[in-house]
Amino acid sequence: MTVALLVGAFWLNILCLPAIVVLAMAFYRFFYIRNTVYILSEETLKVRTGMFNYTLITLELYRVKDYIIKQNIVMRLLKIMTLTLITTDKQDVVVALTGIRQSNINDTIRELVQRARAKSKIIEIN
Repeated sequence: MTVALLVGAFWLNILCLPAIVVLAMAFYRFFYIRNTVYILSEETLKVRTGMFNYTLITLELYRVKDYIIKQNIVMRLLKIMTLTLITTDKQDVVVALTGIRQSNINDTIRELVQRARAKSKIIEIN
C-alpha cells in the first residue's frame, strides 16, 4: 500500500509540471485574445494585438477580397467565431479576427468594402 502511494505521488509530481505549463499557455492565449481590439471604420479596419508589446495593423477595406468564418464546437458553445479576411495587401494577406462574437459582421464588412471601393473608384479584376 505504501509503495503504491509513493509510486502514485511520484507520477503525480511528474504530471504536475506539464499541466502547469499547459495551463499557463491557455491563460496567456486567453488574455492575448481578450487584449485584442478591433476598430472598424468606414474605410479601414484596425487590429491592435498584444499584451506586453502591441502591434497595430491598419487594413484599407477596399483591399478585402474574401471572407471565411470558422467555428469549432467550443466556439459554437461560447457563441464566438473567427472571421478571416483575405486581402490584396502585400503585408497582411490574411487578417484573422479571432474570438469575436457570433454575428453578421461579415455582412457589415461587405457593405463597407463595397462603399470603400465605390468611393475610391476601385474595380476588381480577377
